[in-house]
Amino acid sequence: MASEMFSLPALGNIGEFVGAIAVVVSLIYLARQTILNTRSVQAASFNAMVQNSIRLLEHSFRDSEFAAFYERAERDPEALSPDEKIRWDSYMTSVFRHFGNLMYQQRVGALDDQMWEAYRETLKQHLRVPSWGIWYRGHCKIFSTALTEQVERSLKEIETEVADQA
Repeated sequence: MASEMFSLPALGNIGEFVGAIAVVVSLIYLARQTILNTRSVQAASFNAMVQNSIRLLEHSFRDSEFAAFYERAERDPEALSPDEKIRWDSYMTSVFRHFGNLMYQQRVGALDDQMWEAYRETLKQHLRVPSWGIWYRGHCKIFSTALTEQVERSLKEIETEVADQA
């Protein structure tokens, strides 16, 4: 009787059952590791976005020459020297590339909606300075359609706010 309980087919069935349980446990473990890894990647991505924001801002508060240039450029970019115009174009390209990246990160889920809303408001604050909108409209072809649509929405919101205050 004992030999019937441990026949080859019976042992094969037990082996298949144990193997199936091992596969399920492995899948659960892999799913958990994937979730943890995704969170780590999102945190690292967010940290990189914040670091890029700080790098763009730090010139203004660490370098008084840049701060003076920045103020002149925002006030009247047409009055800049040829070298300063290159500097202004480079700075603006960097800033708008940063906002384009933030939009992309939000779209793929690496930046949550609350943080995107804060960055969107920051973009809108910059666009309240007329030279920002003028510069962007003159260079919109080098940026994504999604960013251009966001900039245009923000500019329209600003126009409406200004009209409502008048």
